[in-house]
Amino acid sequence: MSSFMSLPETIRGGLLLWLLLVGSVLFLALIIHIFTDRSRRGLVICACETLFTFLFYQVLIDQRWSEKRLFMGLPAAAAALLILVLTAVAVNEMIGCLRNRNRRLSMMSVKESMDSLPTGICFYWEGGLTKLTNLTMERISERLTGGSISDGEGFCKAVSGGESPVVSFEDGTAYSFVHLEDTLDGEPIHELIAYNITEEFRLTAELREKQKKASYINARLKALNSTIQYLIMDKETLQIKIRIHNDLGKTLLTTRRYLTAPDSVDREKMLMQWKMNIAMLKNEQVERWQQPYFVSLHHAEGLGVQIQLTGDLPEDPALVPVVDSAITVCVTNVLRHAEGDIAYISSEKTETGHVLRFTNNGRPPARPVEETGGLADLRKMTEGIGGTMEIKSSPRFQLTLELPDEPEEEI
Repeated sequence: MSSFMSLPETIRGGLLLWLLLVGSVLFLALIIHIFTDRSRRGLVICACETLFTFLFYQVLIDQRWSEKRLFMGLPAAAAALLILVLTAVAVNEMIGCLRNRNRRLSMMSVKESMDSLPTGICFYWEGGLTKLTNLTMERISERLTGGSISDGEGFCKAVSGGESPVVSFEDGTAYSFVHLEDTLDGEPIHELIAYNITEEFRLTAELREKQKKASYINARLKALNSTIQYLIMDKETLQIKIRIHNDLGKTLLTTRRYLTAPDSVDREKMLMQWKMNIAMLKNEQVERWQQPYFVSLHHAEGLGVQIQLTGDLPEDPALVPVVDSAITVCVTNVLRHAEGDIAYISSEKTETGHVLRFTNNGRPPARPVEETGGLADLRKMTEGIGGTMEIKSSPRFQLTLELPDEPEEEI
């Protein structure tokens, strides 16, 4: 059986080169063990494997060992097998190091995890010197400034625009920036965080657009409602004019017959017709459409809400707008929140003014009623004339207004 030294020089050189490569791999694994592996047993085993590999290589190439013939007579197959075993040991050590690297936390693993976050993070010292910046924040900086973050403080000022500034890009991507302060090793350090709010930003923009459309539609509906009310009034006026025209025509015909044949006409009845026509022309009688609260009550009826009124509503011109607004607010509450169809209104005359109570047959509020929109405006109008307003949510909704007999003038 041929010995290792009897092998051709090319093959022997290749095996020695391979053995040197194996030793280098084991040495690299030893370095990784030193910095990542906390197991002394694994570190010692790797060190012994590395030392044996380099000693074996040194023995094979050192001429001084030839005189002692140590390992020189080693069969070539045994030498090749030993080199193969050391190769397997080196591969196993590197696989173990890679597994430990993936399982153990290190400064690099922390940096890699921060780089994978969709949130931008930047830590910097006083004066702007950056301590740590992840890839997301670097990308944001490149899109905003055209370069990386070299001055954290300057970048923070560039994106600041309030307590929670928002920066949006042409493609719709948006980030909200938050600035925090903390201490590290006894020194103040700043943290700038960029939250990805692209979806929220898009939904907010859509909501604003829908609010604009809703506001436009609401304004048109209000204008249409006012037009309808005026059309109703015009219709009532036209009916009055037609009635006056017909009655006046009948009276003129009666008068004509009386002038030609006095005995054929009842003189007293004719005079009574003239008095009635003159009274209508002088507007001595107020028609229903001219009475206070006609529009609001008629509007409630058109919406399907029945108004059950107890007592007489105040007719003081200064109180009518307040009560009219209260009726509108309560009708809206019945439809929108209470899901009812009857609004109860009671009006009581007191020594100092009027007390009005508004309730409904709908479901009671689930929580205390917040005074927003119409209720807030109603309170402002009520207190503006010296009155008071009270809202109860339990056991059912009740709005109470106390209005004075002599309203104060709004300044």
